[in-house]
Amino acid sequence: MAERRMFSKSVIWCDMFLEMPLSSQALYMHLNMSADDDGFVGNPKTILRMIGASEDDFKILVTKGFVIVFESGIIVITHWKRNNYIQKDRYKGTIYKDEKSYLNISNNNLYEKKERICIQNVSDLDTQDRIGKDRLDKGSIDKGRGEEESPPPPNSKTYGEFQNVNLSDEEYQRLKEKLKSHTNTMVEKLSRYMQSSGKTYQDHYATLLHWYEKDEEELRKKTNDRSKAPTIEEYMIGDHL
Repeated sequence: MAERRMFSKSVIWCDMFLEMPLSSQALYMHLNMSADDDGFVGNPKTILRMIGASEDDFKILVTKGFVIVFESGIIVITHWKRNNYIQKDRYKGTIYKDEKSYLNISNNNLYEKKERICIQNVSDLDTQDRIGKDRLDKGSIDKGRGEEESPPPPNSKTYGEFQNVNLSDEEYQRLKEKLKSHTNTMVEKLSRYMQSSGKTYQDHYATLLHWYEKDEEELRKKTNDRSKAPTIEEYMIGDHL
């Protein structure tokens, strides 16, 4: 197994990567360093605990497409082939053969899922194929973004005007702690967008955090503007209207 790991500037210097919190960026680096020669990581939760990263940091990596998660708990680095080139005499193939069989390599040298991944017994694979085709026929996969609609988290509740934002009680409380007075604004924004566009997201909690990071400065500016009372001069000339 090769000991050195590399990172492509096209990956770690792109806006999507640099917009993430530093904690998510650091987690990405550690996951890359821990991956095998095919980019698979068999113990991502252990790495999270070792470096003090949070579940939110990991969910952001998943939502932005920097890692692919399998139902077995194993993950793979999406841009592994772009980041690393390993000489044949040092290359050692992954032990996660089943998970690798569900991946394609795109023209851009990225790992892509062939379909919704479900690691099962061989006797169950035909059934899974039929389920996957049915879901495709019903349009459950977002064609615009290539995202799959995941089942809502256990014990989740629906929020938003169209009751299509799924959050558990714990996730909603964490949103209120992080987003404070902007929580309902962001939830309604996601609810309206999904209803109008027909798009779906794998994780509504992580999506709301990601959107808030982009909108945070603008939201604070609007809040500050509303909190400013007009001066006498502004009131007399109507500038506050």
